[in-house]
Amino acid sequence: MFRRRPDPTIFETAPTGVGVLPAPDGAVASMTEVVALTDCIIGDTRRQTGERFAVPEDRVDALTALGYVTPDGLFDLMHPDAAAAWRKHQRVGLTDRSLVCDDKTTRYLWTAPGRRLMPDGLPSVYAVAEPTPDALRVLQLTNYDPGSAVYRYHSAANTVPGILSAFVRWGYSNPHCHLRQWDGDLHRRTVELLAMTADVIHVHMDWRTLTSELKYALRGNQRAAITYHGSVLPGDERRVFVDHETDQRLGAMQFGARPYHGRYGVARYLPIPVPVRDYAALAAGHRRGETLRIAHSPTKREIKGTTALLEAVDYLRGADGVRVEVVMIENLSHGEALKVKATCDVTFDSFWLGMQGSGLEGAAMGQVVIAGDRDAAAEAAALNGGQCPWTFANDSYKLRDVIRRLAADQAYARAEAARVHEYVARVHDYPVVGARYRDYFNEA
Repeated sequence: MFRRRPDPTIFETAPTGVGVLPAPDGAVASMTEVVALTDCIIGDTRRQTGERFAVPEDRVDALTALGYVTPDGLFDLMHPDAAAAWRKHQRVGLTDRSLVCDDKTTRYLWTAPGRRLMPDGLPSVYAVAEPTPDALRVLQLTNYDPGSAVYRYHSAANTVPGILSAFVRWGYSNPHCHLRQWDGDLHRRTVELLAMTADVIHVHMDWRTLTSELKYALRGNQRAAITYHGSVLPGDERRVFVDHETDQRLGAMQFGARPYHGRYGVARYLPIPVPVRDYAALAAGHRRGETLRIAHSPTKREIKGTTALLEAVDYLRGADGVRVEVVMIENLSHGEALKVKATCDVTFDSFWLGMQGSGLEGAAMGQVVIAGDRDAAAEAAALNGGQCPWTFANDSYKLRDVIRRLAADQAYARAEAARVHEYVARVHDYPVVGARYRDYFNEA
């Protein structure tokens, strides 16, 4: 529960003159670096918004709950626009005992900075649409953000008129990406108000963010939606990741992030969005050299076909003298991974489940995308005039043939890259997915 700033006399001043909270029983406390989210007095020291200072480790949670500070390491992971908004508007307009606030505050929360998110240092040309009074308000909730897809759904929705997306995220469990517009813990009151004033509450993966984190019960005039992002391992086709029973009970609209989710009874395909022009600009300076560079993200090697890729490249380099290298993209932040991928010529995505988020990024950058899975290829072909959009290879021998030809025949490589890029621009670009998203809700 949010409480107003307490009387500063409950704090003490350390002998150094730096205002901190005292350690219990006179013990020497471990200190933690924090950042002030608002102007405040801690101890006898006034702290200004954005100032970094140290407090006892056992008091960080309490100060964070009060809205004074956030741990320094987390603050540095936030998007600059969102961080600036948090500094200026922490729990703006909300009171201790009530969620009642005026229309101006509600409008601000739905149009606040962070409607379009992008990792630091990357170009972004997509403008957010001007909000209209009758725009559909969609509150998106997530925790892990699988494949860094949810922040892009949020950004894509806000590029088209007629819809407003607000994006709330809990926790820092994804080691690669922490982007969010509002934080589920730091902005609890704000998130509750967004939920109360939303037309649609859209969760990703499962219902826990709504039922366990937010603990919010939908009102009669609100619609629920869920997007499934799961994949089924080869040989594990019986595993169920779609909760049809809960979806039906809540009257929820179901979306699948990949074409193959239709196999599991999810009728509406909502493509993973990518900012095609932004990623193309990121790769614009890259020119193919003498060595063919293949980007690969081995997040799940048993699905991705990582071992087969490495064996194929070793064979080609040894037996045929093909100049090719694999650029393994792992243990990097989302932004750094995109920068590294932009230096490559080809993305090898997955032998199973076809082209996923990594391949979409590569295609947007103008690269050839290699992937397999005949069923996934057929499902993608249905969206592409009957033609599989990526360069198909579903075993080590076929992979050798494809890489050998891409290395030797640059005209072929350019044609394959252009083909998959056109598909991604037509199906996955921000305004395309944003309009599809809005239209699904309006039709319902």
